[in-house]
Amino acid sequence: MSYQPLSRRNLLRGAVLLGAGAAGVLPAASAFAAVPKIYIDPGHGGTDSGAVGNSLQEKALTLAISLKTRDILKANWSVDVRMSRATDATVSLTARTNDANAWGADIFVSIHINSGGGTGFESYRYTSASAGSVRLQDNLHAKILAATRAVATVTDRGKKAANFHVLRESTMPAVLTENLFIDTAYDAGLLKRADFINATANGHAQGIAAYFGLGGGGGGGFSTIVDNASSRFTGSGNWAASAWSAQRYDADYRYATPDTTTSDAAWYKVAIPTAGAYYVDVWHPADTGYNNATPYIVAASGGNQTVVVDQRSGGGAWRNLGSFNLAAGDYNAVGISRWTTGTGYVVADAVRVRK
Repeated sequence: MSYQPLSRRNLLRGAVLLGAGAAGVLPAASAFAAVPKIYIDPGHGGTDSGAVGNSLQEKALTLAISLKTRDILKANWSVDVRMSRATDATVSLTARTNDANAWGADIFVSIHINSGGGTGFESYRYTSASAGSVRLQDNLHAKILAATRAVATVTDRGKKAANFHVLRESTMPAVLTENLFIDTAYDAGLLKRADFINATANGHAQGIAAYFGLGGGGGGGFSTIVDNASSRFTGSGNWAASAWSAQRYDADYRYATPDTTTSDAAWYKVAIPTAGAYYVDVWHPADTGYNNATPYIVAASGGNQTVVVDQRSGGGAWRNLGSFNLAAGDYNAVGISRWTTGTGYVVADAVRVRK
């Protein structure tokens, strides 16, 4: 989020009427819903690109971080997540806060990228913030710095307060994060790295979990999901898309006929932040017409390892393939092969890699 020119700062501030929840008090732990309602706001979008620099656009970066944050939260904890936008859509500031307020969100987290020639990370609460906003900022700030500093050198610009619309007009604890400077070469270099984007998203998720006292979730502080609809999934034209099963992870999944002569694997590209042991989980719908011996391939550091899964049962949930030593880097880490003597369609849906 840029502070230059001044008109853009005024856009973030919006109208100056105070929101009803601006000076609210922190609810007791028992006041939270059994399933926390988390509102994530990817800054800008659509006709509003936000800050630009070094061949990057703020709106694209905030959406990428927000989607990954949502996926990590849903993969590791029982939470309800709503987003102001999940695509490159134009959404006004008023529409964002109105939507969060009407939904009854427990917290509001707005994700931005900075500009103006500086470097590092900073976070904002409202100028007369509630105790809940202060505590949310404390948790987010600490966890985001810890996660990003695990993969890079990041300057701490501090915890700040500002009269931004999304902080003022939301009726629940609210924090806005500024994740590096898009117009600074060093920061932009980090924002172009998949492992840094993953770390930033993980920091947001861990900070939110800490605020609600949800515990460690994935345990080691890293978790990422790659769905078949993602650009990080690749498969030949033999892998068709279907939304037939309600057990699918998201909008659809892929399926292919088995083949005893060629692998024709579909692959999930994963950014592994550091070398080490990781759990690999898979999600698939189950049906009697699906394959009873589907080969999953894990590109472990010592060589590919294959785990055979019966996709006729255990669908609609995460299934653990085991723990594998993975090298650091951004590469095709998990695959699904068509090469099997099993019968029925081979299905590729979603993959999760976590510590």
